[in-house]
Amino acid sequence: MSIQWVLVSGFLYSEIALALLLSLPFISCKRWHRIFNSSFIALLAAYVNWIFICFLSGLVVLFADSIREMYVYTGQDKKMDMTGAAAPSAQEHVLMRLFRAQRNFYITGISLFLLIVLRTMLSRVSQVARLEANNEAIQKQAVSAGSMNKTLLEENAALKKLSEGKEDLLEDIKKVEELKDAAKAAERKAEQSKADADAMRKQSENLTMEYDRLLVEHQKLQDACMPTDKKSE
Repeated sequence: MSIQWVLVSGFLYSEIALALLLSLPFISCKRWHRIFNSSFIALLAAYVNWIFICFLSGLVVLFADSIREMYVYTGQDKKMDMTGAAAPSAQEHVLMRLFRAQRNFYITGISLFLLIVLRTMLSRVSQVARLEANNEAIQKQAVSAGSMNKTLLEENAALKKLSEGKEDLLEDIKKVEELKDAAKAAERKAEQSKADADAMRKQSENLTMEYDRLLVEHQKLQDACMPTDKKSE
């Protein structure tokens, strides 16, 4: 195996390891988000698009080269089968080259697929972590607004009791009514915040379902590729 295919194999193993790490249930999206926000990852984040394009371009070139080799050696194998005059060693050499071309085709194809899947998974994990953080902030805001609303209503009731039969407290009652209006506005804001939190939670669930679907498609592709690879051997 030449150096470029050794590098592609190592890259494929790294992709599989990273996909397994992202699939571990005890590592939450928040923890991955903290890892992505570390100083080293933040330094690489500025060049992540260039790195992705470089890896993608290299894998596409190697993928095309493996297809070309498969086409060349498949044609030679058919010619030898038609003539029947080729030496066994020459035919074995062609079959060996054809096997290597098919192996390289599967390695680069799976690497390309995993590269796209991992990029999608990483973006989804980061997005889910941000949505969870926003959801928690909105829930805290809703709880705070509810507590303020309850406090204002209690103060309003106390002021009403104290203001019975006292004309000098009319101005205070007006202030209490203003506070009541503010409490209603805060309650509406809390309801809106709760609705936003529910929407973000649904979006987070949809992202999780999309993440699971990508894993299932990845497993199906691996299951579909493994029998073909064994047949080629």
